[in-house]
Amino acid sequence: MYDRTFGTEWDDLSREEAVERAFALGVAAGVGTPHPDELERVLEAFPGSYDRSIVELAYDEGRTKALEAKAERDNPDDEEVWSSLVDGVGTPRESPVPAALPGAIRELTLTDRPREGPPSSLDLPSMLRK
Repeated sequence: MYDRTFGTEWDDLSREEAVERAFALGVAAGVGTPHPDELERVLEAFPGSYDRSIVELAYDEGRTKALEAKAERDNPDDEEVWSSLVDGVGTPRESPVPAALPGAIRELTLTDRPREGPPSSLDLPSMLRK
């Protein structure tokens, strides 16, 4: 299923593509067809621990969603689970990135642009403002 949808002939991945593939690999593992070598390749594409952790979270999310989908249905077909979670049966589906990231990581402001000018020494932290 994974090979048919994504293929394994790639040299470079963006973070979004890696998360998409990791989610799909998690779904594949959840339905009983794991691809540990491909997951390792995706992880190796990102040497930084931050990107690797996002890819691992997407994998875990895909696996969890697949196991939940199998538990909700009586004797589900693996193709059916794959189609509903990865292929989307022709309907656009939301990216797994928001679902894969817990709130604490999603709310990080490290990637936000700094505000204009240096902070004033009179500015109070938000937790001290009423």
